[in-house]
Amino acid sequence: MKNTQLPVSAQPEIGLLDLMVTLADNCKLLILGPLVVGLITLAITFAWPQTFESVAIVEGDQTTVSVMTSTAVLDPMIISLGQNKDETLQEARRALLYRIKAVLGRDKLVTLTVRDESPKRAQATAHMLLAATYEQMRPRGTKKIRIERSLVEANSRLENSQLAAAALQKIFVSSHTKGDASRVSGTELPRGYSDLLAASGGAQTQVLELEADLEGMTDSQLVQAPTLPDKAVSPKKGAIAVGATLASGFLLLLFVFIRNGLRSSAADPVSAAKLARIRSALSLR
Repeated sequence: MKNTQLPVSAQPEIGLLDLMVTLADNCKLLILGPLVVGLITLAITFAWPQTFESVAIVEGDQTTVSVMTSTAVLDPMIISLGQNKDETLQEARRALLYRIKAVLGRDKLVTLTVRDESPKRAQATAHMLLAATYEQMRPRGTKKIRIERSLVEANSRLENSQLAAAALQKIFVSSHTKGDASRVSGTELPRGYSDLLAASGGAQTQVLELEADLEGMTDSQLVQAPTLPDKAVSPKKGAIAVGATLASGFLLLLFVFIRNGLRSSAADPVSAAKLARIRSALSLR
């Protein structure tokens, strides 16, 4: 008995030429479609509000960053700017925090960035934030009293050491003038004078440090004043338009190949039956 083989329907194979034909048939859609989408997106981005950034750099530490974003600094600013008229203080604070960024670098420099739709408002807000931070970081209460007392004591030590050094200098000069060999040859007088000069220098350094602590944070620690931005940082119109163009081109290309595949499948009886079952299951008759 001879084995009888049933004819198998030949499945259409998609080659490179078929893909090129599909692209050629839909070239206008694939070229003009993404271009139109890109131009429309570019036009829409021009209607979006722009955002500008003012940047300031100040010497500080993590405490400075914490104070800049604290309620003690932000709440008076919100009230001063009148930003709590249409919303609660908590909502206004959250909105202001969203526009403020303070980062501490490894070089002990704090970079403050303030964003706003107006470049002048961004710069003004940065100035206000710095001024409020200066005020908040100044010593007050018992801490201020302790620093003032220490400063008085340091000034007294500085004055005494300077007077003693001046007296020893007069004695040293006088001994040289009179030719007193016993005094000139000794080492106690020069050594005492040197010790007094070192004590005077240490007292002067302490006075300067206490004065700086009492004054608190000022513009003298400002490395870069808040800038006046002349170029918006967002929206990036070109990048958005290019992204929309590429995305729409990919979607249109996918649509063209799917549509072409469905048309080819409709010509095959087996594939047509499967498509009919899919439409029936999805109620797409």
